[in-house]
Amino acid sequence: MSPDIATIRTRAVQMCPICGHSGRVLHHSVTDRAYGVPGRWQTLRCSHCYSGWLSPAPVPDDVPHLYAGGYYTHGASPAASMGSSKLAAFLRTAVLSVQKGYRHLQPATPLAPAIGWLSMLIPLVRRRASFNWGGMVIPFRKGGRLLEIGCGNGSYLAVMRMLGWTVCGIEVDPVAAEVAAKTAGCHVHVGMIDDAPFEPASFDAVVSNHVIEHVHDPKAFVSSATRLLARDGLIAVQTPNFQSLGHKLFGADLFSLDPPRHICLFTPASLRQLFENSGLFCRIQIATPTANSRLAVHRRYAVRETGNFLGKINSSGLARCAELLFCVSEATGNRIFHWGEEIRCTAVRA
Repeated sequence: MSPDIATIRTRAVQMCPICGHSGRVLHHSVTDRAYGVPGRWQTLRCSHCYSGWLSPAPVPDDVPHLYAGGYYTHGASPAASMGSSKLAAFLRTAVLSVQKGYRHLQPATPLAPAIGWLSMLIPLVRRRASFNWGGMVIPFRKGGRLLEIGCGNGSYLAVMRMLGWTVCGIEVDPVAAEVAAKTAGCHVHVGMIDDAPFEPASFDAVVSNHVIEHVHDPKAFVSSATRLLARDGLIAVQTPNFQSLGHKLFGADLFSLDPPRHICLFTPASLRQLFENSGLFCRIQIATPTANSRLAVHRRYAVRETGNFLGKINSSGLARCAELLFCVSEATGNRIFHWGEEIRCTAVRA
């Protein structure tokens, strides 16, 4: 452990950062099992919107210490590519052309639209066509400018630039920002949204993938992001789901609780409420993707064993059966109970 993270200063958070109501402790004495940041943390659940939040929470000035030493965004990602083969590139461009309007990428054959429509019906092909980013690969806008808040190592920006967007990023971690600037070949501001040197309403799309759960004030985050978004521009936010099946089964062992980095944890209803209450958006859409369900179970096994029966499964065969059962259950119940591991919100600037 790095000596500069031996002590993390904290402050109590009495009220839900999302809706302002009180709550009760749901998980006691949770430790950071991912990166070894010292301390014991507890997660509260709001009695009104049922979101979760960390209390005590790290003070804002100490947040950079939570990512010291090998956070996953410090590694460079593979170079962006339309596909590892001509066939893969053909299918990807055909699907993206008909699904999301990337017609400038469409293969020069009259059969391409029909192949794109048919291929889009196959879930695996549809998922791979969007580089496994799903709905975060947003519809194309000619001449569009895209900003990613919390761009990490720049892998998403590199893909979107390849697809025809003019891209920029914001990243608080200077190591990750340097990697992102090289990976995506674009300007990446090191710092916060409020001190970013971008003109108001200068972007046609603002994207944030697994960032809003890291901020102390999600209302201010949405307001600041919207300031940079042009009218009729699209915002897309993705975050862990506090209402997921994984949370119901694994409780405090769920990897995506990730204390002390994840400060606010949303439900689908509370994320929608956050955007609706801002009064800044129309056409708000909420989805709960299940694409990462296998990863959630794998990480659950990798973290540690506990007293429940899933934690005692050591056989790889039994683990695969449990993983399959989890995936089927999650997908089956997701339409009704919104059990997916993630929440994605897209909205249009009014």
